[in-house]
Amino acid sequence: MGKKARKSTVKQVVMTSTVATGLALASPTVVDAALGDQMLHSGMSHPDVVDLQDLLSEKGFFTYERSTGFFGTVTLDAVKDFQRANNLTADGIVGPKTFAALGQAAAKKPADVAPPKKEETKPKAPAQTSQPSNAGSIPSGIYRIGSTGSAVTELQSQLRSVGVFNQDPTGYYGTVTQASVRQFQQSQGIQVDGIVGPQTIQALASAVKGEKPKTPTAPSENNNQTKPTQPSNPVTSGIYRVGSSGDAVHALQSQLRSVGVFNQNPTGYYGKDTEASVRNFQRTHGLTADGIAGPKTLTKLKEVATNQDGKQQTGGSGGNSGGAVENSPAALVTNMIAEASIHIGTPYVWGGTTPSGFDCSGFVQYVFAQQGISIPRTVATQWNAATAVSQPSVGDIVFFETYTNGPSHNGIYIGNNQFIHSGSSTGVTITSMDNSYWKARYLGAKRLH
Repeated sequence: MGKKARKSTVKQVVMTSTVATGLALASPTVVDAALGDQMLHSGMSHPDVVDLQDLLSEKGFFTYERSTGFFGTVTLDAVKDFQRANNLTADGIVGPKTFAALGQAAAKKPADVAPPKKEETKPKAPAQTSQPSNAGSIPSGIYRIGSTGSAVTELQSQLRSVGVFNQDPTGYYGTVTQASVRQFQQSQGIQVDGIVGPQTIQALASAVKGEKPKTPTAPSENNNQTKPTQPSNPVTSGIYRVGSSGDAVHALQSQLRSVGVFNQNPTGYYGKDTEASVRNFQRTHGLTADGIAGPKTLTKLKEVATNQDGKQQTGGSGGNSGGAVENSPAALVTNMIAEASIHIGTPYVWGGTTPSGFDCSGFVQYVFAQQGISIPRTVATQWNAATAVSQPSVGDIVFFETYTNGPSHNGIYIGNNQFIHSGSSTGVTITSMDNSYWKARYLGAKRLH
């Protein structure tokens, strides 16, 4: 059945559902029953799911590049968002009421229309109801997805005035606003996180007035001319974040370099590159990936770094590691996860083995190859070549049984009961092994390094 025909089918079912009373559908036609006689839910692979994704895409909720026919986490989130926006129970299951709402909902993209206030499954954002202190200004605060009120309305108005928000202000901070904020932040050379804090508010106020972005005064991490080549004291304690500087930061960067996540010479300044490196390291070792180097991060780094005194190593083979790291299993695993993380967001491509698109085993094979490790190509051959382990450790491969008997999907375990993989409906992403779909299909873990 072609896409056009499937759309026709789903629309007939939607119209049938629209006139339903309660949970009972009006008598459907034979064509309607092909779609409407079953609920759609997470884990399904079916042509009906393509129809569902097409409808959700038309209404702005399903934002993946194409309809896949697989009901994965992206589709689940899209369904839940649609349900919240239409006063339905946000359970992610597409039944008669959701079909009916799909038929009634406006075609306009509602990503920045506030969800129902009584929706208990959506975390309540702090109230943003106070009026701006003076016209044309955004009250100080932090604004992100879920924020509401006049401050968000003013934010959207200012974003619109500088040409990055292309619809009428709604007062709800949704995915459209987030994308606009990211676009603005990128244009201003400030941290691109989609969250509006003091720096973004100030930059936006200047942009509205027509002022040019200010040149950052913080030292560049790529300029280490004024920093000593050896720190006088190793990093031992404290909390370090963007803006920190000194010998302790220099030592921190040297240790991060030794495990392969900081790919330049230490500078002594904690900038965005260092923050990203810390996040990669934290993610690898099951720590909170906040990019802030605190006691837990420093302790773990001291355990695995090949230069535990924080001094920069010399000699060895060079490269990303700063010297002779290839002999360290911990550094190998850290490098592996750092490489995998770089490709988050890469689309799924059947048979794909390159950063332009991966399938699951192609992604695993590519990541291992970047560490100089050659492994088989397919899930089944990787399963056969690997050594079984009772519990996965970071860097092990976790296998799942999906569309056929035996191992048919895999990913790389990154700690904290999570794995990174290339999913057919998500591309490269990080997923919890507690996810109901994957938990039910888990076969075991094996080691290939």
